[in-house]
Amino acid sequence: MDYQKSKIEFYRQRTFSEKLNVTFDFIRENWKPLLKYTFYLIMPICLIQTFAMNSFITGYAGFLSRTASGGDSSFGSMAGSSAISFFANYGVILFCSLIGSAIISGMVYAMMQTYATRENGLRHITLNDFKENLVRNVWKCIHISLFFILTGIIFVGIAAILAISVSVASLFVTIPVLILLFLFLIPFMMLMPVYIFERDMRFSNAIKKAWKLGTETLGGMVGLIIVLSIISSVIQTLTTLPWYITLLFGHVFSLITESALEQSVSYKFALYILGLIQTYGAYAASTIGIIGLAFHYFHAREKVEGVTVDSNISNFNRL
Repeated sequence: MDYQKSKIEFYRQRTFSEKLNVTFDFIRENWKPLLKYTFYLIMPICLIQTFAMNSFITGYAGFLSRTASGGDSSFGSMAGSSAISFFANYGVILFCSLIGSAIISGMVYAMMQTYATRENGLRHITLNDFKENLVRNVWKCIHISLFFILTGIIFVGIAAILAISVSVASLFVTIPVLILLFLFLIPFMMLMPVYIFERDMRFSNAIKKAWKLGTETLGGMVGLIIVLSIISSVIQTLTTLPWYITLLFGHVFSLITESALEQSVSYKFALYILGLIQTYGAYAASTIGIIGLAFHYFHAREKVEGVTVDSNISNFNRL
Protein backbone atom coordinates (compact mmCIF):
# COMPACT_ATOMS: atom_id res chain seq x y z
CA MET A 1 0.00 0.00 0.00
CA ASP A 2 1.09 3.60 -0.64
CA TYR A 3 1.10 5.44 2.66
CA GLN A 4 1.03 9.20 2.29
CA LYS A 5 3.47 11.01 4.53
CA SER A 6 1.84 13.35 7.05
CA LYS A 7 2.11 17.05 6.28
CA ILE A 8 4.58 19.25 8.12
CA GLU A 9 3.01 21.23 10.96
CA PHE A 10 3.69 24.95 10.62
CA TYR A 11 2.70 26.64 13.87
CA ARG A 12 4.80 24.89 16.48
CA GLN A 13 7.58 25.87 18.87
CA ARG A 14 10.89 24.44 17.73
CA THR A 15 14.48 24.49 18.92
CA PHE A 16 17.24 25.89 16.71
CA SER A 17 18.13 22.45 15.31
CA GLU A 18 14.46 21.59 14.79
CA LYS A 19 13.96 24.77 12.73
CA LEU A 20 16.93 23.81 10.58
CA ASN A 21 15.63 20.27 10.17
CA VAL A 22 12.07 21.28 9.29
CA THR A 23 13.35 23.81 6.73
CA PHE A 24 15.22 21.10 4.86
CA ASP A 25 12.42 18.58 5.42
CA PHE A 26 10.06 20.96 3.62
CA ILE A 27 12.55 21.47 0.80
CA ARG A 28 13.22 17.74 0.53
CA GLU A 29 9.50 16.96 0.38
CA ASN A 30 8.64 19.69 -2.14
CA TRP A 31 11.83 20.28 -4.12
CA LYS A 32 10.29 19.33 -7.45
CA PRO A 33 7.44 21.91 -7.49
CA LEU A 34 9.71 24.51 -5.87
CA LEU A 35 12.38 24.05 -8.53
CA LYS A 36 9.83 23.80 -11.34
CA TYR A 37 7.99 27.05 -10.58
CA THR A 38 11.15 28.85 -9.58
CA PHE A 39 12.42 28.12 -13.09
CA TYR A 40 9.17 29.11 -14.81
CA LEU A 41 8.63 32.35 -12.91
CA ILE A 42 12.15 33.65 -12.42
CA MET A 43 13.83 32.67 -15.70
CA PRO A 44 12.35 35.62 -17.68
CA ILE A 45 13.92 37.95 -15.10
CA CYS A 46 17.19 36.01 -15.30
CA LEU A 47 17.33 36.42 -19.10
CA ILE A 48 17.23 40.22 -18.82
CA GLN A 49 19.33 40.48 -15.67
CA THR A 50 22.12 38.28 -17.07
CA PHE A 51 22.37 40.32 -20.27
CA ALA A 52 22.58 43.57 -18.28
CA MET A 53 25.05 42.06 -15.81
CA ASN A 54 27.42 40.82 -18.53
CA SER A 55 27.23 44.15 -20.35
CA PHE A 56 27.90 46.03 -17.11
CA ILE A 57 30.86 43.82 -16.10
CA THR A 58 32.53 43.87 -19.51
CA GLY A 59 32.04 47.64 -19.77
CA TYR A 60 33.50 48.19 -16.32
CA ALA A 61 36.42 45.85 -17.06
CA GLY A 62 37.13 47.81 -20.23
CA PHE A 63 37.08 51.05 -18.25
CA LEU A 64 39.58 49.63 -15.73
CA SER A 65 41.80 48.43 -18.57
CA ARG A 66 41.91 51.91 -20.09
CA THR A 67 42.66 53.37 -16.66
CA ALA A 68 45.50 50.88 -16.07
CA SER A 69 47.01 51.72 -19.46
CA GLY A 70 47.36 55.37 -18.44
CA GLY A 71 44.05 56.82 -19.55
CA ASP A 72 41.88 59.22 -17.57
CA SER A 73 40.33 57.40 -14.60
CA SER A 74 37.21 59.58 -14.46
CA PHE A 75 33.86 58.57 -15.85
CA GLY A 76 34.00 61.68 -17.97
CA SER A 77 36.67 60.00 -20.08
CA MET A 78 34.12 57.46 -21.23
CA ALA A 79 32.20 58.14 -24.42
CA GLY A 80 28.72 59.52 -23.84
CA SER A 81 26.95 56.45 -25.18
CA SER A 82 29.20 54.15 -23.14
CA ALA A 83 28.49 56.07 -19.93
CA ILE A 84 24.74 55.93 -20.59
CA SER A 85 24.98 52.20 -21.29
CA PHE A 86 27.01 51.69 -18.11
CA PHE A 87 24.45 53.33 -15.82
CA ALA A 88 21.49 51.92 -17.77
CA ASN A 89 22.78 48.37 -17.28
CA TYR A 90 23.32 49.01 -13.59
CA GLY A 91 19.77 50.34 -13.28
CA VAL A 92 18.38 47.27 -15.06
CA ILE A 93 20.31 44.99 -12.67
CA LEU A 94 18.86 46.78 -9.63
CA PHE A 95 15.33 46.73 -11.06
CA CYS A 96 15.54 43.02 -11.95
CA SER A 97 16.91 42.24 -8.49
CA LEU A 98 13.97 44.05 -6.89
CA ILE A 99 11.34 42.32 -9.04
CA GLY A 100 13.10 38.94 -8.95
CA SER A 101 13.40 38.96 -5.15
CA ALA A 102 9.71 39.88 -4.85
CA ILE A 103 8.68 37.09 -7.22
CA ILE A 104 10.80 34.41 -5.56
CA SER A 105 9.68 35.37 -2.03
CA GLY A 106 6.04 35.72 -3.07
CA MET A 107 6.13 32.39 -4.88
CA VAL A 108 7.67 30.46 -1.97
CA TYR A 109 5.20 31.87 0.55
CA ALA A 110 2.26 31.35 -1.83
CA MET A 111 3.26 27.69 -2.16
CA MET A 112 3.59 27.38 1.62
CA GLN A 113 0.11 28.90 2.04
CA THR A 114 -1.23 26.41 -0.49
CA TYR A 115 0.63 23.54 1.21
CA ALA A 116 -1.12 24.36 4.49
CA THR A 117 -4.64 24.38 3.01
CA ARG A 118 -4.39 21.75 0.27
CA GLU A 119 -5.10 18.15 1.20
CA ASN A 120 -2.21 16.75 -0.84
CA GLY A 121 0.20 19.55 -0.02
CA LEU A 122 2.15 20.49 -3.14
CA ARG A 123 1.74 17.16 -4.92
CA HIS A 124 0.56 17.67 -8.54
CA ILE A 125 0.16 21.40 -7.90
CA THR A 126 -0.52 23.75 -10.83
CA LEU A 127 0.02 27.49 -11.14
CA ASN A 128 -3.74 28.11 -10.85
CA ASP A 129 -3.68 26.55 -7.38
CA PHE A 130 -1.57 29.38 -5.94
CA LYS A 131 -1.78 32.15 -8.57
CA GLU A 132 -4.05 34.37 -6.46
CA ASN A 133 -1.75 34.18 -3.44
CA LEU A 134 1.28 34.65 -5.70
CA VAL A 135 0.07 37.96 -7.15
CA ARG A 136 -0.95 39.27 -3.72
CA ASN A 137 2.35 38.22 -2.15
CA VAL A 138 4.51 39.74 -4.90
CA TRP A 139 2.87 43.15 -4.43
CA LYS A 140 3.38 42.88 -0.68
CA CYS A 141 7.05 41.97 -1.18
CA ILE A 142 7.55 44.99 -3.45
CA HIS A 143 5.88 47.16 -0.79
CA ILE A 144 8.28 45.82 1.84
CA SER A 145 11.33 46.25 -0.41
CA LEU A 146 10.43 49.89 -1.11
CA PHE A 147 10.02 50.45 2.64
CA PHE A 148 13.52 49.13 3.34
CA ILE A 149 15.00 51.06 0.40
CA LEU A 150 13.44 54.29 1.66
CA THR A 151 14.66 53.57 5.19
CA GLY A 152 18.17 52.89 3.90
CA ILE A 153 18.16 56.12 1.88
CA ILE A 154 17.13 58.08 4.99
CA PHE A 155 19.93 56.53 7.06
CA VAL A 156 22.52 57.16 4.34
CA GLY A 157 21.25 60.72 3.96
CA ILE A 158 21.61 61.33 7.69
CA ALA A 159 25.15 59.90 7.59
CA ALA A 160 26.06 62.15 4.64
CA ILE A 161 24.66 65.26 6.32
CA LEU A 162 26.53 64.48 9.52
CA ALA A 163 29.76 63.83 7.61
CA ILE A 164 29.49 67.21 5.87
CA SER A 165 28.13 69.42 8.64
CA VAL A 166 29.84 68.17 11.80
CA SER A 167 33.45 67.97 12.85
CA VAL A 168 35.61 64.89 12.35
CA ALA A 169 35.80 64.37 16.11
CA SER A 170 32.02 64.11 16.45
CA LEU A 171 31.93 61.32 13.86
CA PHE A 172 33.32 59.02 16.56
CA VAL A 173 29.91 59.43 18.20
CA THR A 174 27.62 59.66 15.18
CA ILE A 175 29.01 56.64 13.31
CA PRO A 176 28.38 54.19 16.22
CA VAL A 177 24.89 55.70 16.55
CA LEU A 178 24.20 55.00 12.85
CA ILE A 179 25.50 51.45 13.24
CA LEU A 180 23.10 50.96 16.15
CA LEU A 181 20.27 52.29 13.99
CA PHE A 182 21.05 49.70 11.31
CA LEU A 183 21.16 46.98 14.00
CA PHE A 184 17.79 48.31 15.11
CA LEU A 185 16.40 47.14 11.74
CA ILE A 186 17.35 43.48 12.30
CA PRO A 187 14.07 42.50 14.05
CA PHE A 188 12.19 43.80 10.99
CA MET A 189 13.43 40.77 9.05
CA MET A 190 10.18 39.27 10.36
CA LEU A 191 8.17 41.85 8.41
CA MET A 192 7.83 39.77 5.26
CA PRO A 193 6.33 36.59 6.80
CA VAL A 194 4.16 38.67 9.16
CA TYR A 195 2.74 40.83 6.35
CA ILE A 196 2.20 37.88 4.01
CA PHE A 197 0.87 35.13 6.30
CA GLU A 198 -1.46 37.48 8.19
CA ARG A 199 -3.40 38.48 5.10
CA ASP A 200 -5.75 41.12 6.48
CA MET A 201 -3.14 43.00 8.52
CA ARG A 202 -2.37 46.62 7.68
CA PHE A 203 1.25 47.45 6.88
CA SER A 204 1.68 49.68 9.93
CA ASN A 205 0.39 46.91 12.20
CA ALA A 206 2.67 44.42 10.46
CA ILE A 207 5.65 46.64 11.29
CA LYS A 208 4.66 46.67 14.97
CA LYS A 209 4.12 42.93 15.08
CA ALA A 210 7.36 42.20 13.23
CA TRP A 211 9.22 44.26 15.84
CA LYS A 212 7.51 42.37 18.67
CA LEU A 213 8.16 38.89 17.27
CA GLY A 214 11.67 39.84 16.10
CA THR A 215 12.84 41.26 19.42
CA GLU A 216 11.40 38.41 21.49
CA THR A 217 13.13 35.74 19.35
CA LEU A 218 16.10 37.79 18.15
CA GLY A 219 18.93 35.40 19.00
CA GLY A 220 17.32 32.37 17.37
CA MET A 221 16.37 34.36 14.28
CA VAL A 222 19.84 35.81 13.73
CA GLY A 223 21.52 32.45 14.30
CA LEU A 224 19.18 30.67 11.90
CA ILE A 225 19.60 33.30 9.18
CA ILE A 226 23.40 33.21 9.51
CA VAL A 227 23.54 29.42 9.15
CA LEU A 228 21.11 29.34 6.23
CA SER A 229 22.93 32.24 4.56
CA ILE A 230 26.20 30.31 4.74
CA ILE A 231 24.55 27.28 3.12
CA SER A 232 22.97 29.45 0.43
CA SER A 233 26.31 31.18 -0.20
CA VAL A 234 28.00 27.83 -0.81
CA ILE A 235 25.37 26.94 -3.44
CA GLN A 236 25.65 30.39 -5.03
CA THR A 237 29.44 30.05 -5.15
CA LEU A 238 29.16 26.74 -7.00
CA THR A 239 26.86 28.27 -9.63
CA THR A 240 28.91 31.49 -9.87
CA LEU A 241 32.41 30.00 -10.25
CA PRO A 242 32.07 28.81 -13.90
CA TRP A 243 30.79 32.24 -14.98
CA TYR A 244 33.44 34.08 -12.97
CA ILE A 245 36.32 31.92 -14.20
CA THR A 246 35.19 32.27 -17.83
CA LEU A 247 34.85 36.04 -17.45
CA LEU A 248 38.27 36.35 -15.80
CA PHE A 249 39.93 34.07 -18.36
CA GLY A 250 38.51 36.04 -21.28
CA HIS A 251 39.63 39.36 -19.83
CA VAL A 252 43.15 38.18 -18.92
CA PHE A 253 43.58 36.38 -22.26
CA SER A 254 42.57 39.53 -24.16
CA LEU A 255 45.08 41.61 -22.18
CA ILE A 256 47.96 39.18 -22.70
CA THR A 257 47.44 38.36 -26.38
CA GLU A 258 45.74 41.63 -27.36
CA SER A 259 43.18 39.53 -29.22
CA ALA A 260 39.45 40.16 -29.45
CA LEU A 261 38.33 37.08 -27.50
CA GLU A 262 35.80 39.15 -25.54
CA GLN A 263 34.19 40.12 -28.84
CA SER A 264 33.87 36.50 -29.99
CA VAL A 265 30.29 35.32 -30.51
CA SER A 266 31.01 31.88 -29.03
CA TYR A 267 32.66 33.44 -25.97
CA LYS A 268 29.72 35.81 -25.43
CA PHE A 269 27.25 32.96 -25.81
CA ALA A 270 29.12 30.77 -23.31
CA LEU A 271 29.37 33.69 -20.88
CA TYR A 272 25.65 34.36 -21.23
CA ILE A 273 24.67 30.72 -20.55
CA LEU A 274 26.97 30.55 -17.52
CA GLY A 275 25.58 33.91 -16.37
CA LEU A 276 22.06 32.49 -16.56
CA ILE A 277 23.14 29.57 -14.36
CA GLN A 278 24.74 32.01 -11.93
CA THR A 279 21.68 34.28 -11.73
CA TYR A 280 19.17 31.44 -11.49
CA GLY A 281 21.35 29.68 -8.90
CA ALA A 282 21.36 32.82 -6.73
CA TYR A 283 17.55 33.05 -6.79
CA ALA A 284 17.08 29.30 -6.24
CA ALA A 285 19.53 29.28 -3.32
CA SER A 286 17.71 32.20 -1.70
CA THR A 287 14.63 30.01 -1.21
CA ILE A 288 16.45 28.26 1.65
CA GLY A 289 16.59 31.43 3.74
CA ILE A 290 13.04 32.42 2.76
CA ILE A 291 11.63 29.08 3.94
CA GLY A 292 13.77 29.12 7.09
CA LEU A 293 12.52 32.61 8.00
CA ALA A 294 8.92 31.42 7.56
CA PHE A 295 9.44 28.53 9.99
CA HIS A 296 11.03 30.90 12.48
CA TYR A 297 7.94 33.12 12.14
CA PHE A 298 5.69 30.11 12.85
CA HIS A 299 7.83 29.31 15.90
CA ALA A 300 7.75 32.93 17.11
CA ARG A 301 3.97 33.24 16.77
CA GLU A 302 3.43 29.99 18.63
CA LYS A 303 5.86 31.04 21.36
CA VAL A 304 4.53 34.58 21.80
CA GLU A 305 0.84 34.16 20.96
CA GLY A 306 0.10 30.44 21.32
CA VAL A 307 -1.65 30.19 17.95
CA THR A 308 -2.26 26.44 18.12
CA VAL A 309 -3.55 26.58 21.71
CA ASP A 310 -6.01 29.38 20.87
CA SER A 311 -7.17 27.50 17.77
CA ASN A 312 -7.74 24.31 19.75
CA ILE A 313 -9.74 26.17 22.40
CA SER A 314 -11.94 27.94 19.83
CA ASN A 315 -12.56 24.63 18.03
CA PHE A 316 -12.96 22.54 21.20
CA ASN A 317 -16.43 21.33 20.28
CA ARG A 318 -15.11 19.82 17.06
CA LEU A 319 -12.19 17.99 18.67
